Amino acid sequence: MTVSIALPAPASLHARMAELLGRLSLAFDIANDSPYGKAVRSVVLAVELGKLAGASSEELRDTYWLSLFAYLGCPGVDHEQAPAGAEDDPSPTEGYGRVMSDTSVRLARIVGVGARVVAALGEIYEGCDGRTGPVRSKDGLSLPARLHQIAHVAEIAHDRRGQAGATALIRRQAAGQLDGRLCKVLLDNQAELFAALEDPCVLDRFLELEPKPVAWVDECRMDDIARALAIFADIKCPIFFGHSTGVAALAERAAVQMALSESEKRALRWAALLHDVGRLGVPNSIWTRPGPLDWAQWERVRLHAHYTERVLAPIGALGSVTEIAVAAHEHVDGSGYHQRRSGRALVPAARLLAAADVAQAMSEDRPHRPALEPAAVARELVASAREGHLDGTAVDAVLASLGMETRAEPRSVNGLSERELDVSRLLARGKTNREIALILGISVRTVHNHVQHIFDKLGVHSRSGAAIWLMDHDFAN
Repeated sequence: MTVSIALPAPASLHARMAELLGRLSLAFDIANDSPYGKAVRSVVLAVELGKLAGASSEELRDTYWLSLFAYLGCPGVDHEQAPAGAEDDPSPTEGYGRVMSDTSVRLARIVGVGARVVAALGEIYEGCDGRTGPVRSKDGLSLPARLHQIAHVAEIAHDRRGQAGATALIRRQAAGQLDGRLCKVLLDNQAELFAALEDPCVLDRFLELEPKPVAWVDECRMDDIARALAIFADIKCPIFFGHSTGVAALAERAAVQMALSESEKRALRWAALLHDVGRLGVPNSIWTRPGPLDWAQWERVRLHAHYTERVLAPIGALGSVTEIAVAAHEHVDGSGYHQRRSGRALVPAARLLAAADVAQAMSEDRPHRPALEPAAVARELVASAREGHLDGTAVDAVLASLGMETRAEPRSVNGLSERELDVSRLLARGKTNREIALILGISVRTVHNHVQHIFDKLGVHSRSGAAIWLMDHDFAN
């Protein structure tokens, strides 16, 4: 089989398809409450088992991509609604499997792995004896589908019960749901195969097993992958349907208003699509709660930004994308989450993403409120900018892209909010952070964040620099 994703490594985006998807699979492990690295380990086991079973190079190639994409469809299922008894028997039920199969097939088509793998994905939740679903051909399941099935069952059982428990389960299922011949190969070579699962460098092994020629991701394919992941992250919880793609569209329009470079626009687009992949790790019951969240629930919500970081950060080719994506919920005054970054620590694209995310969320229905009208969205954005949470320039760009005339603040103040002007005047008069905090009734930490943001916006590095700017622009009083 010729894999259509095999592309030469582009100069502007140097990422192997296998490494990109292998690392992104962590998001799907989080979504399904699976042990981290499950997808990668299962691919390794399926391919190593196939080699011992005498699979052809073509069948091994199919097995690799089939096993990987089988797990990349899992966010279509809410883990709170997983089939009963799944912990005792890792074999999927038909309904659960169909949902996962549908989403896996869709993602595989978007990425372009080829018709052969797409066809095999439709088979993977059918037992070899046909009991859990109709067998698609008279010859039964393809070898890659059978290899995936046994690797899936063995990996879960090994994680839960160790090698002895896994081999016991494989023996029980050898005469029924799983391929008997492959079960025998696994049992005869269990020491070697389970050692592969336990390899501390399993990701390196996973990459070594990647079919040749190596498949590379170009910018067009990255657009497809990011969009697909955004869609699947959103559909896990219905209230977010269309959220990530909506944020990306709004941010991209607003980027024109801020005159971002083409590379910045591209990074912003991918970041907007991927900024909420970590949301997969938060139960739907929290997102759909109609009343206020308690402290513990808010901690779970804040964790989703951390999950996003852990999924994206190891992907070196997406360094600038990660920096923007993980700051989607940060505020310029340091009151956001999860790193409480502020001022100069937030690049313009990150500030724009934060504003676009808030605007998009307010325009969508939520359990605790209906969607806001455009005018109300504009008022809320302006208020947030004046309070120092959102960047005024970014808010202006979002409002302009929405066709709104309301401005967050006049351009003549270099983007400083009214509160920042108050802080800068007191700072220029020699007041300490503590004195400013007492005068304005805010915390010392908030004053510190305001000062950093003021220096960043004015392009100065000291109290004297801020004082000179205020006098030069007639804002001393």
